[in-house]
Amino acid sequence: MAEAADQLTAGLSEFVSHFDAEEVLLGAALHDVGKILHPAEMRGPGTCHEEAGRTLLEVQGHPVIARFCVSHGQWDDDALALEDLLVALADKLWKGKRVVKLEQRVVVSLSRSTGSPPWQVFTALDPVFESVADRGDERLARSRA
Repeated sequence: MAEAADQLTAGLSEFVSHFDAEEVLLGAALHDVGKILHPAEMRGPGTCHEEAGRTLLEVQGHPVIARFCVSHGQWDDDALALEDLLVALADKLWKGKRVVKLEQRVVVSLSRSTGSPPWQVFTALDPVFESVADRGDERLARSRA
């Protein structure tokens, strides 16, 4: 998933610099760390890994990054920062999924922070989203190997 987050943040940085790319990359790399404690969720559905991951990282002294363990699965929460939305979006795009509501939340957030109209933000970022999602099947195949 870090590969997708890297591609997403690189594409976004050409349009806007109002986000913490390092935080997004760390969040993407560690958002599923709780699956160490819930290995059945590596191949199947489940949300037990979210709280487990947050607790694991908080105990290790990483509360800022720990939040991504939960927020990537609860991206419809209005209180989330742009970085949380980007980790959730990278998680979806990594799998080749385009989630319109999530993409709209990212576009609206960036529109507010840049002062650009939402249509302009979407026009600039849709090719980035599509480019990341386009290789989803390939990434999923590699992760199953």
